[in-house]
Amino acid sequence: MLNEVIINPAALSKEKDNKLILMLHDQWGSFEGAPTTQSISYNHLNHYKYKRGISIMNDVTGPISIINATFSGAYSIALQENNRLSLGASATLMQYKIDNSQITLEDDGIFDPTLFGGVDQAIGNSVAIGAYYLTPNYFLGLAVPNIVGNSLNISNNVNGNKLENHYYFNGGVNINLKNNNKIIPSFMIKKVGAVPIQLDLNIKGVYDDFVWTGLSYRTGDAVVVLFGIDYSQSSFGYSYDITTSNIKISSTGTHGLFYSYKFKTNQRDRDNDGILDIDDECPKIPGLAKFKGCPDTDKDGIKDSEDECPNEFGLAINKGCPDRDGDGVVDKDDECPNTPGDPTLDGCPDTDKDGVKDSEDECPDEYGSPLNKGCPKNPKISRAQDTIVIRDTIFIRDTIFMDSSRDTIFIKETVLNNLTIRDLPSLKEGFKYIHFDHDKSILRQSDKQLLNKAIDYLASNVSIKIRITGHTNHLGNAKHNMRLSKHRVKSVQKYLVAHGIAKSRIKIKWRGESDPINKEDTKQALVQNRRVEVEEIR
Repeated sequence: MLNEVIINPAALSKEKDNKLILMLHDQWGSFEGAPTTQSISYNHLNHYKYKRGISIMNDVTGPISIINATFSGAYSIALQENNRLSLGASATLMQYKIDNSQITLEDDGIFDPTLFGGVDQAIGNSVAIGAYYLTPNYFLGLAVPNIVGNSLNISNNVNGNKLENHYYFNGGVNINLKNNNKIIPSFMIKKVGAVPIQLDLNIKGVYDDFVWTGLSYRTGDAVVVLFGIDYSQSSFGYSYDITTSNIKISSTGTHGLFYSYKFKTNQRDRDNDGILDIDDECPKIPGLAKFKGCPDTDKDGIKDSEDECPNEFGLAINKGCPDRDGDGVVDKDDECPNTPGDPTLDGCPDTDKDGVKDSEDECPDEYGSPLNKGCPKNPKISRAQDTIVIRDTIFIRDTIFMDSSRDTIFIKETVLNNLTIRDLPSLKEGFKYIHFDHDKSILRQSDKQLLNKAIDYLASNVSIKIRITGHTNHLGNAKHNMRLSKHRVKSVQKYLVAHGIAKSRIKIKWRGESDPINKEDTKQALVQNRRVEVEEIR
């Protein structure tokens, strides 16, 4: 329970700190020749994917002793929803000894030269493999020690001394309570050679990340009571096994001692920008401290992730984009970037102020009708009679025409996304949430189609304004989630503006993880909570 790496190398990915671990185990006290075990382990976790460890274990049972030196490694694969799959392997070099002088045979007159004094010893090796699946709520592990190993040449008997395969399957649930309290039920199933399957049922409780206690039941062997204290970088633990097997009369129980020391991990700085990866929001790209390690390529004071023109110097009011002619329309959206113009005419000038930009006005210096390409058809027609200025585009140009016989303007009904304007539902009926993939703020194609319907509705109801609100689920830290919800709502706003909805009609806000619509701790709830809401405001 306290050092799973000994049986499963993939459990290295479960650890969070570089750690030195000492364990002592004295089994079946007062029972002569009973097993005693000592181990020392060190886990080195500085790499964010590759973990390493080394352990030395000494196990003595009567005349038999084994010293193991094991080198372990694990590789962690990130999955969705903060889940990880770890694959591990270890290689063990062992020295196996039998001290025949400790064996007393019945004097039946038969001499056995194999057990006549002296020490038999052999050097062996073995390989173990393991896998570990980690989620914020539960974990599962599978390990097979001795899956590959040589036979031990003891008393000139090589073929008869083969290392047995071991099989371990374990798992548990993390139940987080308030105030850093938690309960961790777990189990382990063990199978070794011809020995019957053994089952451990465990439960561990932690109070305020300081004191912990536990209870374990091992079939056919013992009930175990554990307790310990975590203080600063050290952890102390003690266990006592109450023997339940047939030797309980002669056994005074089993004692275990545990001590670990956490070293301060040497944090990595992969992009060498002076900001450690743990604090760097862009750990693979060199950046600036004031932007938490993220770059500002054009040096305009706006980090690239929030800069709509990251390679061109621009002002914050223009979201980092340049506006060379200073007309309020950034160059990337300005059809006339070098000439000040009208924002309603894509930044192009309209010298005669007739609503037709000069590049399309056949009479740019004379006030005229947009229906007559900017030229005056009848000098007696006043400006109020024949001028149309459309600020929110609803219809394409060829739907506007004039009946010259009556000097009347008609607007034909336009079909948008197979729905006529009069048939479009209310925004509430036809549209609710935009959902996002885990830790993403990129619109999916299905969500763009949903937004297109909202765009059609807003285009046909120009008096309506909307509020869009960004949310996340609870995975990750609160600061990251607040930033993620902002990126999500900005992504939706940008799409709406790019498709003709005036920015002035869109109010935005972001709430991070603070307002879930489903408070259950399920995968479905996680999906539902990472969303952007759209609502009408009149």
